[in-house]
Amino acid sequence: MKKLLSVIAVAGLTAAAMPAIADGNRHVRMTDTRITVSCARFALPGVIWDKPQAVFIDDLVAAGYTQERAYAIGMRVCRDEALVGNTTAMGATMRNILRTTPPR
Repeated sequence: MKKLLSVIAVAGLTAAAMPAIADGNRHVRMTDTRITVSCARFALPGVIWDKPQAVFIDDLVAAGYTQERAYAIGMRVCRDEALVGNTTAMGATMRNILRTTPPR
């Protein structure tokens, strides 16, 4: 009997501009936030049980997203069949999400 092995895809990225820190003079200083895009992938041809790993969710929460929003982003990235096996595209997708829906 074949054993199914989980495969973890990781695309590390640094998102400059998240989160922003404001001082009393309405100046905004951007800080670097590192988000590890990590998905549990299983040895099956389709996206069936794929899900975000805890480090991915934790990094999104640390960047300023709520737990619920972080999980939704993680599921969106990890369940996208076009991103399976393509860490470059995973990183680009995550950068796009950070740019279009920044943490509050």
